[in-house]
Amino acid sequence: MVDTDRGMPRFDERDIGFLAVALPDEIAFFKYSGDFDGELAAIKRYREKKNLPGALLRRLDIEEVIAGGMRNDYRTDFDGLLARLRRDCPSLTRKLLSEIVDRGFADYIRKNGVAYFQNSAAANIKKTCGKLLFGSSEDPAEAENRRRGIRLMREKGYRAAKIEVSFRLTVDEDAQRNGRKIRVHLPYPAETKEQTQIRLLDATHDFYVSDSAHRTAFIETDYTAGDEFGIDYSYILRVPYFDPDPAAAKQGGAEEFLREKFPHIRFTPLIMMTAAELAGREKNPLILARRAYDFVTKNVVYSYMRHYLYLDNIPEFALMNRRGDCGVQALLFITLCRAMGVPAAWESGFYVTPDGVGSHDWARFYVAPWGWMYADPSFGGAALRNGDEDGWNYYFCNLDVCRQINCTDFQSLFEPRKNFMRCDPYDNQTGEAEYDCVGLGFGETDCERRTVSFEELV
Repeated sequence: MVDTDRGMPRFDERDIGFLAVALPDEIAFFKYSGDFDGELAAIKRYREKKNLPGALLRRLDIEEVIAGGMRNDYRTDFDGLLARLRRDCPSLTRKLLSEIVDRGFADYIRKNGVAYFQNSAAANIKKTCGKLLFGSSEDPAEAENRRRGIRLMREKGYRAAKIEVSFRLTVDEDAQRNGRKIRVHLPYPAETKEQTQIRLLDATHDFYVSDSAHRTAFIETDYTAGDEFGIDYSYILRVPYFDPDPAAAKQGGAEEFLREKFPHIRFTPLIMMTAAELAGREKNPLILARRAYDFVTKNVVYSYMRHYLYLDNIPEFALMNRRGDCGVQALLFITLCRAMGVPAAWESGFYVTPDGVGSHDWARFYVAPWGWMYADPSFGGAALRNGDEDGWNYYFCNLDVCRQINCTDFQSLFEPRKNFMRCDPYDNQTGEAEYDCVGLGFGETDCERRTVSFEELV
């Protein structure tokens, strides 16, 4: 927790852009060798220098939070990872696990030359490498439902559903502060062309709904131990089907979504050179977007990730390390599109089925005369790896109907703004909370999301 009672500073959300500022050599050395205690000590020493630029000081403020968090995110060495996986797959060999790691299916850092894996690495390998571990890559029922959905979309030209969701946030016992003022931001459905008729059905407290691109239900109240903060709501989602002809594509429109947005949507030399290689002499925006999609889906494997706050440049991480979760893949697609002159934007929220609710991120891109269309590189890449080329093609330009849209842009401010650093300054899917004197960090709140009803509409 970041506590003003102990003299720690508050945080301006807009300062997250200072992550684009490079770290001094000594601090970077400790960071990239995995010595986060050494990094924190180096930051403290560096602050004693005179006349430091304000931008560098703000970067160091953020880096202290990152270093503190990274100490706890990577605790499992190779033998520990192997032991965890052998509980479900006793025949797993060291050689096969090494191959899985080398192919990018596990996020890790090195401490003194030894690889330590992100805490969810075992779960990710079981999710993404089912065929190697268990002889099957996905649930046949899930695959058939996806194929059925694509058939319906093409037959009808759209799919629509009325969906009801319940969301609850609680504060962990160790972080409870009875009687202190608490401010809570819960994810809330955004009003979009596709998502309409949003209805509040129940709430634990009075709240304010913002019009921010990161739409939230905001609650401010005095905290009582054991309090639960929640909302129940419904919405209608109607998703159109796109099958655009590249010959009809036109340039122009939505130029504001061609710009950089520090720290992550950055036209670095690596991004620009990769974009130039992909584009060649091609000018057609639909073809260029498809080249970005193909590059991401063929080259970046799905992997659970460290918290996004802990990544200096998300698209470059994906490009260099060839791994990333849905948001990492979406952001690489967006950045490559913009670098090639194709407007592209972030969209995120939930993947909602009759059986449950999970976090998910995807992308939009703009090509006239159709306007905004979709790209879901993680779903498309999964389809491709499972031999489903039709599904791979479908998730370029199209989505399924199992969505809730909460965020319509990347890295947008809450309204009202938080006083302390957000757990995720780029997205909002699990909610955020803070007291008047302290920010609640990773692991200090829990959320429960469930589907109350899911009714497909004719």
